[in-house]
Amino acid sequence: MRLAILASLVAATLLAACGGGGSDNGSGGGSAVQAAVTTTYQFVPPKAGAHLVYAQQQTDTLNNTLNRTFDDDVTAVNADGTFTVHEEDPSHDHVVSGTVDQTLYPTDLQVGAAGQVTALTITNGTNVTQCTFQGNQGAPATLAVGASWTTQYTETCDGGAGVTYTQNGTLAGVETITIAAGTFSAYKIESTTTWTVNGITRTETATRWRNASGGDTRTLKFTRSIAYSGGTPAAGSQVTESQELQSYQ
Repeated sequence: MRLAILASLVAATLLAACGGGGSDNGSGGGSAVQAAVTTTYQFVPPKAGAHLVYAQQQTDTLNNTLNRTFDDDVTAVNADGTFTVHEEDPSHDHVVSGTVDQTLYPTDLQVGAAGQVTALTITNGTNVTQCTFQGNQGAPATLAVGASWTTQYTETCDGGAGVTYTQNGTLAGVETITIAAGTFSAYKIESTTTWTVNGITRTETATRWRNASGGDTRTLKFTRSIAYSGGTPAAGSQVTESQELQSYQ
């Protein structure tokens, strides 16, 4: 369960890099839909050495709330647009809620040229977990406002049984948003993803805002909720999550 949640998490929070500034035409503390509805999303790979800091908040089935920060460091960008990212909670706090380990262990990710995670390695002390993904997760490399996509992909960890995800998404529009890192023009991408583990189906409803101000398509903000059906999830399973970019360089 933890790996399935993490896989969905990193697919949303990566796609990030330095470069490009915030827009000055924001609406203060809120967000406003812009009129340029013909804008087309085009994934732009990050720059090597980019460092991003995100604030994250989670709630779970025990009504607990977890607040923390984590860092994304782009460790390499290849000529074909693929890249690697190291993600880590600098506090290294061990977090367990109920029976669920919510610790964010150091994770190294391989990402395709369209910004879709292809593999990840999680390091917990001497225990190393390796996962690969078959199929495309997340928005395609190019998407017009109002256009939708449907995809199915499978996550396999350490040679075990694969977990298959089905995802539908839409580029809802372009908005101006103000977050801790500044004010940006942002692509608003909405998606619904379902997957089943141990007979329990998870349905994730997510919205993510990616940079449209130029330079790259870093994730600026991300929210999601997870509904469970077919059984009762483990005590402490995640229910909601939000992330917001705090700084980048």
